Amino acid sequence: MASNSVDLVFEGFDTTDELGDVRAEIPEDLPDVQNDELIKSVLTKGVDLRQYSRQIEQELNDLEDEQLASYEEHEGALLELDSEIRGCDEVLENMERLLVNFKSSLGAINNDIQSLQNDSLSMSVKLKNRVVAEKQLDKIIQGVVVPPDAVRLICNGEVNERYLECLVEVNKRIAYMRVHSKQHKRLRAFQEIQPELDRLCFRASSKLREFLLDKINVLRSLNSNAHVLQSSIFLKYRFFNHFLIERHPEAAVEVRDNYIHIMRQYYLDHFETYQRGLMKLERVVADKTDVIGMEESNKLSLFGAAKPVARDKANVFNLGARASSALIESEDSSPRAIVLSIASDANEKYTFEALFRSYSLALVDNATTEYEFIMQFFVSPKARQRITGSDMARMVFSHIFDPSMRVGEQFLKAYLETTYDALGVLLCVRIMSQLASELQRRQVPVLDSYVNSMNMLLWPRFQAILDGHIESAKRLASYKAKSKIDTQPPAIVRRYAELASSLLRLNQGYNTHVVALSLARLRTEVQAYLAHVADGSSDKHASLVFLINSYDLLLTVLYENGFSEREEE
Repeated sequence: MASNSVDLVFEGFDTTDELGDVRAEIPEDLPDVQNDELIKSVLTKGVDLRQYSRQIEQELNDLEDEQLASYEEHEGALLELDSEIRGCDEVLENMERLLVNFKSSLGAINNDIQSLQNDSLSMSVKLKNRVVAEKQLDKIIQGVVVPPDAVRLICNGEVNERYLECLVEVNKRIAYMRVHSKQHKRLRAFQEIQPELDRLCFRASSKLREFLLDKINVLRSLNSNAHVLQSSIFLKYRFFNHFLIERHPEAAVEVRDNYIHIMRQYYLDHFETYQRGLMKLERVVADKTDVIGMEESNKLSLFGAAKPVARDKANVFNLGARASSALIESEDSSPRAIVLSIASDANEKYTFEALFRSYSLALVDNATTEYEFIMQFFVSPKARQRITGSDMARMVFSHIFDPSMRVGEQFLKAYLETTYDALGVLLCVRIMSQLASELQRRQVPVLDSYVNSMNMLLWPRFQAILDGHIESAKRLASYKAKSKIDTQPPAIVRRYAELASSLLRLNQGYNTHVVALSLARLRTEVQAYLAHVADGSSDKHASLVFLINSYDLLLTVLYENGFSEREEE
């Protein structure tokens, strides 16, 4: 129906050409136009399109007139609005210019801020570099510059504690210059100060040399107390000698040699005096006749008169309290050496081992003090950490104490040439063993040669004395035995028992093979003597009683000294 109505509308019109023109003018998107609701409505109603077009055109003209009338009516308002818009545009243009200028200013400010940041960063780097350079320069200045007051004091001042403080500071400057001389050799300050420090060092060395030599010469007097001077003066100013060792070795050698020469004589004089005083206090214990095989007869005195011989010489064969008064580690022994003036006033006499102990203690105590002083005064802190420091201390000590040690050796030799006291000699051996342990505890390794030389003197003499006892027992056994025997134990049994128990006591804790072997030989000869006496008697019962009594006495003495039958002897 729609198609028929359309056909009716256009009936009577020649549409061939017009339709061609219309088709040409019809846009390609006509299908879309046809879908428009208004067009659909017009076409559906069968409206004349030309009439409808004229209507529409009329409506548009009316609307235009209406709009023109409305425009004329509102012309003033529109003009005013236009003026306001133009004013707004001008304002906006001004604001735009302001914003553009502000943007430009912000850009300039940003550039200025970046420039300031760069300048700040550069200044910060320069400041850090300046601080680092200032610290380095300050360190260098502190390391090389010597205060004028210190220079004047070192050149012209008195050597005292203040002088010591200034010298320590100067030594730090010298050490700094030597350590950093290669690193800062181009610095003008180093080039100018080095010669001045060398002259200052030479001046200080000259004054220190004179000061130390003057103080060392004070030790020449026998009345001076070297140990007091060492602790109060030399150790107090030991840095002076360390300075000479490092900065002026020739002067240090002169000071050292002068000290060695004076202290060598100082100790020699004192120990010779002490040794002579000790010899006056000696109490002789035994002579060559005091052997276990001494015959049961009388000795002839100088004028031929009969002189009875004691059957029991306790001081010769019985140790008694001799060990407690002589050995160093004994609880009853005195830790101090014998004071000559006190002993002389009291008119006291001592066995040789007590005198030997006293001399050795004095030697060890003085050697310990002297060695420690040498290590602190003559060995610099740097050398002390090396082996060369210990070697230097040993060399200085050896030069000083060798004569005093020889005095001790002569003291012992004089005794050993005349003594027949086996217990005294063995006590001296034990004293040397304990002294060696004490030296090791004190960490004083400078008297080893003294201990060894003493032992080399003591052991042969000890062996010779015991050989004399053995030979005396052999000699008794070689005599013809009596047919009538005395059942009481002979004196040789008690002497042997006391000597054996004493030697065993001194061998406890040492287990010396020489002592054990000598006792075994002596025991064999005593047993042979007893068997010889018993076999020579015609009364076998009396011989048996003789042996029983002899061995009973022997065991009794051993029991009294704390030994059982299971012991070696």
